[in-house]
Amino acid sequence: MKPMTALMTAAVFSALSLNACGGSEKSMSIQEQTEARFQLNPNPKQAYRLRIKINDAPGPLKLTEKFGIDYKAENCSYVINHIEGATANPEKDVEIPVRQLGEFEYETVIYVDAVMDEDYFGEGVCHWKPQGFGVAFEATGNIEETKFNFGDFLDTLMERKTLTKYYWKGSYPYARNEDGSIFIRSDGVGFTDWGEPLDKFPIERRKNLFSITLTLEEI
Repeated sequence: MKPMTALMTAAVFSALSLNACGGSEKSMSIQEQTEARFQLNPNPKQAYRLRIKINDAPGPLKLTEKFGIDYKAENCSYVINHIEGATANPEKDVEIPVRQLGEFEYETVIYVDAVMDEDYFGEGVCHWKPQGFGVAFEATGNIEETKFNFGDFLDTLMERKTLTKYYWKGSYPYARNEDGSIFIRSDGVGFTDWGEPLDKFPIERRKNLFSITLTLEEI
């Protein structure tokens, strides 16, 4: 069964602008042109060291994407569809390289102030804040393999300092259908496991889990 947190995580990483404009090509062009104007902060100061540790992995796991954070300026908005008058808050996705420390350990540095606060629209300074983040692992990187995704809100991680999610070993390296065949979505991609807190799993399944833990500390 697909975890309910998939709905939350999908919402975190969905492009708000796509929903607002219905995905029209014209609106996407406006969005892309606008988003290209949002600049990274050349001198960020609010730095945090983030460590990722995979515990009791069922086999090799490969980082398949850079650590990504979505930043949003909720005090600003711009028109993404002049005909419909649809608007959106400015957003910018920032990918951060991750350094591997060991077979199942990684480290990176993230910045709360990674995007530059600036008057992008002539209506006052846009103040950026981090929203959701995500990182994913697969056995080897094969498109049909299960993607073990860790996504949440950065505010939650900053508040708790440590977050752990659990994943079912039975879907490694592939999730399978009842007949034993590999589960593949209509777009040719394998299953995505979004992880759950331990208490979301029945007791009888907990012995067959592995976990991913993220730890954050201010630098």
